Amino acid sequence: MMLRGYGLSWMAWISVLSLACAPAKALILGGANVPKEKIVVYLLIGHSNMAGIDFAHADAATDPHAWTWPIASKQWILAKEPKNGTRAQGLSGHGEGGPGMPFLKAVAAAYPDAWIGVINNASLSSTCRGENTGSNSSTLDPADNRYFKGTYLYAEIITAAKAVQQDVTLGGILCMLGTVEATRTNETVCRAFSDDVTQLAKDMRADLGLPNLPFIMGGYENGATGDFSLTLPLPQIIDAQIKLIPSKLPFSAVVDTKGIPLLDDHHFAADKGQPEWAKRALALIQANKWFPASGSAVFAAAGAHPGHAPVTLGFGSGAMRIGNGDGIWKADGRVAPITGTEFAGKAPAWSPAPAGAQGRDR
Repeated sequence: MMLRGYGLSWMAWISVLSLACAPAKALILGGANVPKEKIVVYLLIGHSNMAGIDFAHADAATDPHAWTWPIASKQWILAKEPKNGTRAQGLSGHGEGGPGMPFLKAVAAAYPDAWIGVINNASLSSTCRGENTGSNSSTLDPADNRYFKGTYLYAEIITAAKAVQQDVTLGGILCMLGTVEATRTNETVCRAFSDDVTQLAKDMRADLGLPNLPFIMGGYENGATGDFSLTLPLPQIIDAQIKLIPSKLPFSAVVDTKGIPLLDDHHFAADKGQPEWAKRALALIQANKWFPASGSAVFAAAGAHPGHAPVTLGFGSGAMRIGNGDGIWKADGRVAPITGTEFAGKAPAWSPAPAGAQGRDR
């Protein structure tokens, strides 16, 4: 018996299914064996507000279900940001006191059966696509201090995500960008901002093989003053551009920043502002039902025949499902459909193959 169009025998497919059903390798976190579907990891990208600069009010308390994967050490550790520490001790390695810690703890409290992780490579003075032509607080060249595909920061976060992806479930991307564009680029860059961020999200999804990965964008820092004030032309453009992103990018939302306490002219305070931002980001995830459900892992099976849709193997309601195939063929010419068929101890529905159909010898 052969699977039409895929050149594999039924027994070969049984082997594929067995591999897909085998228990996934579990991470050891704090002495606990944590399976892939139980650790949900978010990618944090952006400028200084995502990196954090409020050292005095950083969250130094750990949570047994809150973890981080620092890009420098490349290993999972309990998330912690020591008060009055150094930037190297922050979640991003570039700063401290951002929304990462309160977000980790808020999600862990909302989903106590899960372990929550972040990978944060936020960088001070960073942009999306347009280069920063003004002050630059990072150690990176402005050409590198960007997130558009092909740049240093983009490659860094994708490489890190791929390094852990086989062991975790990616839950989404949290992004804070725009204030540098609004103060240190030009009108052309600002008017292209929503398109650039949309393309950034699409590229990240494509590179990670997750076309529906949620993208949470931070709204422009409402209440900002001085050069960052929303009374100025470029901040107004960026504010409007950010609000356009959900209309251009499926599975995306914007965190409303009205009323979030600020530390200075545009940074959120670590003790009050960043926890409020994290709370609102979590509310968007919950309102849109974007928190990955246990057992929702999807596996891609290789071997699709040219001209046919690829087969995907997934778990639906606890039963094995095979989708997007042509059918299962028996040596006597009978065929059973497999698109949407769940194998839960039930025999396939065999029927005579349509006249002129081919497939038994493939």
